Parts: sequence; structure tokens; C-alpha cells
Amino acid sequence: MSDANRTPTRTRRRRLIFTVLALFSAFFVLFAACGVNGDDDAGYAPEPADFDMPTEDSGDDSGPAQVAEAMSDEAAMEEAASDDAEVVEVTRLSGDNGLAVPTALTPADLGRDIIYTAEISVQAEGVEAASREAVAIVQGLGGIVFSQTTRTEPRPRTAITFKVLPADFSTALERLSGVGKLVDQSISSDDVTEIIVDLRSRIITAEASVERLRNFLQQATDLEDVAELERELLDRETTLERLRGQLRTLQDQVDLATITLSITQSPTVLPDTGILVTAWVSEDADDPCLGVQNITVEPDAEVYLCLEVENTGTSALTDVEVSTRNLRLNLDNFQTIQGRFSRIEANELMAAVLTLPIEEGRLAGRVATRGLPIELEVTAIPVDFDGTELDEVWGESVVWVQVDTDDALPGFGDSVSDGASGVVAVFSVILIVVGVLLPFLPIIAVIAALIWWIRRRSHKKREEQTSVG
Repeated sequence: MSDANRTPTRTRRRRLIFTVLALFSAFFVLFAACGVNGDDDAGYAPEPADFDMPTEDSGDDSGPAQVAEAMSDEAAMEEAASDDAEVVEVTRLSGDNGLAVPTALTPADLGRDIIYTAEISVQAEGVEAASREAVAIVQGLGGIVFSQTTRTEPRPRTAITFKVLPADFSTALERLSGVGKLVDQSISSDDVTEIIVDLRSRIITAEASVERLRNFLQQATDLEDVAELERELLDRETTLERLRGQLRTLQDQVDLATITLSITQSPTVLPDTGILVTAWVSEDADDPCLGVQNITVEPDAEVYLCLEVENTGTSALTDVEVSTRNLRLNLDNFQTIQGRFSRIEANELMAAVLTLPIEEGRLAGRVATRGLPIELEVTAIPVDFDGTELDEVWGESVVWVQVDTDDALPGFGDSVSDGASGVVAVFSVILIVVGVLLPFLPIIAVIAALIWWIRRRSHKKREEQTSVG
């Protein structure tokens, strides 16, 4: 075969070899990609290594190292546990019963030390009956009543603090929110795992240190060494007990969740009656009702308290009375600028102003330099169209007055003025003393003359005796 015929044959063979190699490479890449995807779909994830947490009973020197290793392992697990911990967050809701975010997981499920707390506010027609129901609910779950505060005036109210197991936390919240109309609910949690681990590590170290000092104290023979070792041992034992107390406190909070339940009396206002009370305070005497609810004034100023009472119902309000809870104010000095206290018609507004003098930083005899609340409560008797009296309605409002204290250094003029005042005060004292002694001047003069005569006579006798001798 000639060279011209061999050349096309060789070219076709090379092309065929290259095509086969390309197909084989593509098949290999596709197979490798499928293998990688298969590994990903398997969802395999290595589990973190188990570790033993040191306890308070362990007294060897390996305790701190084990705790350090445990803390490093926990730091590696924080990211994996973050998704589960998101179910424990602060939740606030208003109006509807039930939990907005159910706390389905417990600290045991998360492997963490978590402090659960919650606050619930409900309204009930019978505060006492609702309190008994709440106590029965918690006791049925194995919880305890930690504290309780009850008041009957001006409106019945009770606040109860419960302690329940974390596993019963969600159930207790759900049942307690059903003792009345749920008004407000707040749930929070605090992860104290790292703090507890750190306290345990410090306790182990402190125990080892105390034990070593006790051994040194048993072997010491010199009195100075004994005294020094005893002082050091006392300090370290005190530190150890303080750490143990902190650990017990945290552990108690972790072991028992805290729920604070507030129960208030449901409003008894009838559908056709209503009242809205608003108070303002201002330094402007022209229009004090355009003031604010928190004001800071000078120590010797005058403030003006504006009270607005709006009848939001369809029945007239009569016998409108104003009272204060914390201050003794002469409320008869209220001057009405709109409407009257005796009667407020439906959808009308009554406004009155009271002048309050501030004297040397005091309001109504009480110091106001740190802020003083003025709590106003208004009661009224609604009457129907035929004059029938309905159930009493009431409303309240609070304003704050704070006196500004001048902490700056006195100037030259103030110093001169204070010095002059001091001189005048000294002369005033002198004049007072002179005025008191003036009626006794004759007696003082006689006594002084008698003393002078006696001393002169004694002196003459001594001279005569000297001359005779």
C-alpha cells in the first residue's frame, strides 16, 4: 500500500481513539458526580464525642482539665443546638388565650441548663375564685406557691408567683391563661450552661486548693506559718462556700421554672357607660392642658395640673369626684375651664386646672428632686335617661414632677452674697445676746464693784502685814 493511502487510514484511527477517550472521560465525570450527590443525600453527620462532666465530689487534680474539655465540646455543640433553642424566646401577646410560641422542648431535651420565666396578666370577674383555681392548677401539676400578694382597693388584684418543673412549664402556662381573660403574656429564658460549667470548674479548683492548705496546716510547726495558713485557709473556704451558693441558686432556678400570674378585676362598666381620665402638667399658666405627663422644673416654681374627664358612654355622669393616692392636695381648688364636676353629658369633656407650688424642691410637703408621681383617680355615678343611677365608673391617670437640682459651683456674686449673709447673721446673734443681758447690767455692775472692793481690801491687808513684819 502506498504512503498516500496509509495517511487517511491513520487519521481515521486517531479520530476514533480520541472519540472513545472523550466518551470514557465524560462517563467517568458523570459517575463521580452521582457518587458525590449520593453521599450528600445520605445525610450522614458525625455525632459529637461524649464527655463526662466532673461533679462536686471529685477532688483530684484532673477536674479543671475535664471541665475545660467539656466547655470546648459545648462550644462546638452550640451551633447545632441553636435551632432547637429558638423555640424559647420572649413572647408578648394581647387578647387571645393560649401560647403564641409553645415551649415544646425542655432543658433535658436540649442538653442545656435553661432558666424559664413567664409573666401572665388576666382579668376575671371574681379575683378570689380565679386565685383559688390557679393555685389548684399548679398544685395539680406538682408545683408550689412561692409568694402571693392581694389587695382589695381601689380594685381587687392579686399577684401569685408559682414554681413548676420545666417539663410542666408549657402546660402550666396554657392552663393558667384560662383562669380569666388573657391580657398580657411574657415568656423568657436564659441559658446558663456555661456559667454553671464555669462555677463547677472553679469549685473543683477551690476544693483542691483548700485540701492542699489543710495538708500544709497539719504539717506546719512554726506558729507564724500556722497563723498565715489559717488566714489563707479561711479566705479560700469563704470563696468556696460563695461559689457553692451561687451554683445552688442557679441550679434551683434551672430545676424549677418561675411563673408570675397577675389577676385583676374585670371592668364592671355597663355598655352604655364609660369614662376616660387624662392628666397633664405644665409651667404655662395660659394653656396648661397642652402640657406633658413628665416635667422637670426649678426648686421654687409653679406647675399647673390639668385634669380632663371625658364621658365616653351614652349616659350622663354625675357626682364626679377626684382623689389622689400618694399626695395630700387640696382638690377643692380645681378651677374648671370647661364643663362642671356636677354633671358631664354623654360624649362631652370636662377640664379643670389646679395650681401646684414647688417650695424648696418640695411638692405638697414631699421631696420631688428624684421625681414624684401624682396619681389621680376619678369616680362618677352614671344616670340613665329616667334618672336611675347605674354602677359607679372610675378612671385614673398619672403625671410626674421632678425638681431640677443645681449642682454647679457658686459664682463670685453668690459667694459675696453668702459672706454678707454670714456677717449679718453674726451681728444679729450679738445683738440678741446684748438684748438678753441688758436688763441684768445693774446687777452685773454691782457684782463687779463688790468683787473689785474685796480684792482691793485684801491687797491693802497684805501690804500692811508686810510693812509691820
